[in-house]
Amino acid sequence: MGTAPVGNLYRIVDAAEARATLDAAWDAGIRYYDTAPHYGFGLAERRLGAMLSDRDRAGEAIVSTKVGRLLVPTDIGGERHGFVDADPFEPVFDYSHDAILQSFEGSCGRLGRDRIDLLLAHDLGRATHGDAHEGHLHAFLNGGYRAMRDLREGGAVGAIGIGVNEVAICDTLLDHVELDVILLAGRYTLLDRSAIKLLERCAEQGVRLIVGGPYNSGILARDLSGTLHFDYAAPSEEIIGKARRLAQACADFGVPLPAAALQFPLRHPQVVSVIPGLVGADQVADTIARMATPLPEPLWPALDAALNPDPFQKGPAMLQDDVRLILLHPDDNVLICVRAIEANDVLTVSGGTIPAREGIPIGHKVARVPLRIGDKVIKYGAPIGSMTVDATTGDWVHMHNMKSDYISSHTRNALEEGA
Repeated sequence: MGTAPVGNLYRIVDAAEARATLDAAWDAGIRYYDTAPHYGFGLAERRLGAMLSDRDRAGEAIVSTKVGRLLVPTDIGGERHGFVDADPFEPVFDYSHDAILQSFEGSCGRLGRDRIDLLLAHDLGRATHGDAHEGHLHAFLNGGYRAMRDLREGGAVGAIGIGVNEVAICDTLLDHVELDVILLAGRYTLLDRSAIKLLERCAEQGVRLIVGGPYNSGILARDLSGTLHFDYAAPSEEIIGKARRLAQACADFGVPLPAAALQFPLRHPQVVSVIPGLVGADQVADTIARMATPLPEPLWPALDAALNPDPFQKGPAMLQDDVRLILLHPDDNVLICVRAIEANDVLTVSGGTIPAREGIPIGHKVARVPLRIGDKVIKYGAPIGSMTVDATTGDWVHMHNMKSDYISSHTRNALEEGA
């Protein structure tokens, strides 16, 4: 659960509604809570800490909070930085060594904890800071990071990392320092896949990824009517078009778009958690229902295809000449069916033709080349199984003629290891 909404993000949330939200989350089994001094200028941390002091006597909860801003007293009220009538402080960026320690101590006090599971440097990056970026990055690399590392080595913090919404700063920091975890908002979603290369790098370097903003500021959270937001602003026509195609693909399978949006990030083995921001017991209930919604495997390649409907478009989701088939990665030896194929259909592929030897449902695999017993089946550029019989080009590759070598789990244990 992300706690920015109970810090009065965009609207006033009274104490009773905030507590009811947090209690509903706890009762629903949610045990990971992400917060920050910035969220309501201490308000979200205080509200979360009060709930945990009452409900978490056994210390089950995993909590992440952030550093990089100091809270300075102010008399200014109203809406500030998107938060409405929050606590009487003004956030001031400071990534220096002493400021990191001061921020950490303040968070511990508001949360009522003497140890933080995950401590994240908040909102580094050029898109956030503009001309001030280099100065803030220098302060972090030459002092702030050392403070975080010392807190971890001293046992006051379980793991360290960054909480950002820019891919570029993740790569920059991975060039310079060791991170346990990255919390990245809005960049690995159904609609925005711009972090896919970063995920590959994280896998190589052993960095866990937590995905925030799975609904991209709300455009994927409900039907596409009324006022829409993407990355906290009005979406472009291109983004609206992509969202509508994703919604239609979900409708074709009879599943809700928000359920697909929430479950999508967890399909990647490097992602250990997804954290939607919640306010209201109804949103908690909706989230639990969306996570429990069964989604058919053929849905996912159909959603990939919906993002790239141009049959001549090149790239990771390049369509073949026959629009019933999609190639997800240049190294794949199977194609994915995105429109139902009947037995004996002739499929046009890469300048030639192959016959469909049997009917093939949407989402299933078609041999791109002849496959032999023991050959690895390559999808997304990686082996997902091996053949148990020979297959000719155009044959349906499925669980009756291959065995799966892929096992993925996303459990509390995986997150605890990162903490």
